[in-house]
Amino acid sequence: MIYYPLILILLFVGPALSSIAIRRSFTMRGHLILLGIIIFYGILPLLLAWGGMGLAERFGCQSETIIFRCPNPSWLGELVTGMVFAHWLAIFTIPSAILGSIGLIISLIVKLNPSRTKVNISDKPTAVFYRSRRHKVISGVCAAMPSAGFANAQRWKLPVQGVRIVTVALAVIIPGLVWLLYLWLWLALPLEPPIESHLVSD
Repeated sequence: MIYYPLILILLFVGPALSSIAIRRSFTMRGHLILLGIIIFYGILPLLLAWGGMGLAERFGCQSETIIFRCPNPSWLGELVTGMVFAHWLAIFTIPSAILGSIGLIISLIVKLNPSRTKVNISDKPTAVFYRSRRHKVISGVCAAMPSAGFANAQRWKLPVQGVRIVTVALAVIIPGLVWLLYLWLWLALPLEPPIESHLVSD
């Protein structure tokens, strides 16, 4: 059971990074930077295994069943063992990187051809979720769920305090996954535009 959250996190990274670019409407340069990060993430376990084999050869480490023993320093054997067997993580990082790359490519196509994908004649915000400026405690993520944007405020009738209580409870029960999800939402959801901008547009 302890490996289940780790597997979810490894599979979550690629799509999460691509969704950040989609939600934040990154430039082409931002898309390419994120694409490079996602590709590096996908092959990172293989690079670690390659580096571990190099260290083992350089320091004369010998393989004993599934662990490495190094003459000097002795602690290097544990490091080399972990690096060499990190290649198994590629089972999860490579599919995650593929999904993230597909999402970034789709986002880039949509950005390069905006007229074919969406039409916005009202000059109003098109995002569904915004982090709240007025009701935030840390970053406004919890307040984004009840508000659900300007146009859909009546659709989600969730109390902000209730969302915060549930978030804290989940953070205590499964801290790693919840904090990772919270950080992703912080990066992915744009901040609520100032009220003055809406008054001017009206």
